[in-house]
Amino acid sequence: MSDKARKLFDALDLNADGSLTRAEVISALRSKGPTLAARGDLPFWGLGDADDSSALFDQADRNGDAVLSFEEFAREVDRRFGWR
Repeated sequence: MSDKARKLFDALDLNADGSLTRAEVISALRSKGPTLAARGDLPFWGLGDADDSSALFDQADRNGDAVLSFEEFAREVDRRFGWR
């Protein structure tokens, strides 16, 4: 798992509980996404609307529990953004 995935996960974990909900991912990407992209912590093309964020969440949530662990999240963003 990449350091970039960890940094992005921590930035999106709004309540700092060590997991991500769909609402957190959507809200954090909308509010923090442009800043994260400007700092190089997220590809600009990785920014999208709520539907894109929701789709990322669905692909990452492999066990279907509606919560993303760091491992689930990192596996998906490392693959999607080429951070391996």
